[in-house]
Amino acid sequence: TSPAMKRLIPLLAILAAFCVAAGQLTGCKRTPPPPTEQDAIAVWKNTHAKPHISDLLNLTKTNGQMQESNGVPIYTLYYQAEDKTVVPLGNSPAGTINRHQGSYAFQWTEKGWLGPDNRVYPVH
Repeated sequence: TSPAMKRLIPLLAILAAFCVAAGQLTGCKRTPPPPTEQDAIAVWKNTHAKPHISDLLNLTKTNGQMQESNGVPIYTLYYQAEDKTVVPLGNSPAGTINRHQGSYAFQWTEKGWLGPDNRVYPVH
């Protein structure tokens, strides 16, 4: 190694330490990982528990979109679901299978994602 290289190595170490310290002081903002399909299934079960008129057969995430509102990350999870009624509804007998699409909006909090069921889902 040359004398110039020997001087450069300590300077690089100082520069790296400065960058780390600056990141800590400025509170670098990170984008949280989005809610999962399992979180959406939990929301569905929580919001459909009472009255219990159908059982979830399948829920699949189809898309998602992260956006910000007043500095707060909001994640909209789009899904397709399939459920089976456990009681007669209108002209449909119990056991009818329904397929539908929907979305759930989650809001980022310091403890995780706040779902539309007012429960917090921690980052996985």
